[in-house]
Amino acid sequence: MEEAEDLIEEKVREAREIIADLEHAANDIRSQGEAPDRMRQRLTEIQDKLDSRLNELTEYALATAELRGYVSRVVAIRESAYEVAAELHETIPESGDVRTPPMEKSNNPTRYAKYQDLNACIKSAVDLATEAETTVGPRYRALAEGQYAMAEGRHSESAGLANDADPSWTPEEVSVWWALLSESEREALINKDPEKYGNLNGIDMASRAKANELALNGHLDAAGNRIPGTGLIEKTQNELDELNQEIERAREKGQWISLDVLDKQKNLQNRLADLNAISEQLGSNPGATLLVLEPGELGENVRAAIAIGDVDNAQHVATFVPGMGTNCRDNGRLNVEFAKNLQWAADTYGSPTDGSVAAIAWMGYEAPADITKTGDLSVMSTDKAEAGAEKLNGFVTGIHAWRSERGMDVHQSVISHSYGSTTAGIAMRDIGEGVVDDLVYTGSPGAGVSSVGTLGVDSDHTWVSATPHLDPVRGIGPDSTFGRNPEHLEGIGHLSGDTSGGEGYKEGIFHRPDGNHSSYFHKPDKEGKHNYSLEDMGKVIAGTKERQ
Repeated sequence: MEEAEDLIEEKVREAREIIADLEHAANDIRSQGEAPDRMRQRLTEIQDKLDSRLNELTEYALATAELRGYVSRVVAIRESAYEVAAELHETIPESGDVRTPPMEKSNNPTRYAKYQDLNACIKSAVDLATEAETTVGPRYRALAEGQYAMAEGRHSESAGLANDADPSWTPEEVSVWWALLSESEREALINKDPEKYGNLNGIDMASRAKANELALNGHLDAAGNRIPGTGLIEKTQNELDELNQEIERAREKGQWISLDVLDKQKNLQNRLADLNAISEQLGSNPGATLLVLEPGELGENVRAAIAIGDVDNAQHVATFVPGMGTNCRDNGRLNVEFAKNLQWAADTYGSPTDGSVAAIAWMGYEAPADITKTGDLSVMSTDKAEAGAEKLNGFVTGIHAWRSERGMDVHQSVISHSYGSTTAGIAMRDIGEGVVDDLVYTGSPGAGVSSVGTLGVDSDHTWVSATPHLDPVRGIGPDSTFGRNPEHLEGIGHLSGDTSGGEGYKEGIFHRPDGNHSSYFHKPDKEGKHNYSLEDMGKVIAGTKERQ
């Protein structure tokens, strides 16, 4: 499929060049009369036929990309099924029906959970294969039967290609389409709709960063000047100012202010604080780029991802997934600092010899609020982890898809922490083959799975780090919903849990019970000290960590 896709894309590029040349030739026919008219008519007929063929070639390219994405996921999930089956000493029959022994639930809950994972893998693989047949199959049939028609002629904004990304496209489809566009066509789309293209999985990260900068600070006019009132920061500030004035006028008149109005005021304040915190991190970290910017609904946190390093070209890319209480205004700076520390550890202790390292602070999901500060009980459920897993899956798949489209390999690691580790584990259950090369759990309440084989990551490249002192979150989630404590997963690699050399490490017992829950990511504050957990993660990110 990859070879076919490459061939089709090559032909699409050739066809677009031919169509452009013919268009210039047609415009050059200035003479009047019967002969020139026949020439123009014949050229138009050829151009119309080429338009039709080009549309079909493009559809073949997109359909093949969509199918490749399906196959990648099915292959990874099928492999997971076989790994879990081997762990249980089971054989998967042709029917795919693996019966759970009736006494397992009461006699051996762990084995029972693994059977549940196995059957979930089998069902997921079959469902995905069926979905591929019912979605991609008709696209191929329409092409084979000459029934495909797409109104993207030579006079459209991007001849032979869709003028805009379809919301239903997978990251693989987006990457193919984006690669076929010219630089000027891409630039026009970014300027036209930066809010969309700043968050579109499958395009290059430099383009996403450019779009998000416009969305955050304001669109540009033809002269390159900011258009007032078009940036999220300015729009939010204006909306908050107007609301504050309304509240002030009402109070002056002795009117009662409803709770809804006060909630809106607080939510706007939080949104503005999130946006300003993002801007501050971009300004205080030279070269940092904004890869996700989703304000969401009012009342939600602004979702963001800030990269340190060149994600499009770095050989090693690490995505850090934080947990409970994540938001840009309260801990955006800390999460970016942790990403920087991971990059530092990879450069310092991983000693990558085959390229640079980029690290991403991925705050791209609506994490549960901090229960200790708000009393919000959502951290006790995996609902937000499930929703976040879909976003994380799409984000890292987009990185892989664009690099694959360019013929460039990338070693991707997901470094997850706390509730974010459950989110990451759930995301890896449905990840495509070879998308994520290494997965690390730290301070994890639950792995999101019951068997390491269920993860769509090579089991030899799954890892856990657990500091033994003042981290009560480890394994705290119920196995039935959060998955097992990753420390207990058979076959997982154990990184050092010694974080005692990191800055701010809490010795003794007279501290908050969770005093070292985030100690995995702190650099040493004194020469001669070592945070061995962070060092091990650096080696994982650089691809140099070996199993003990």
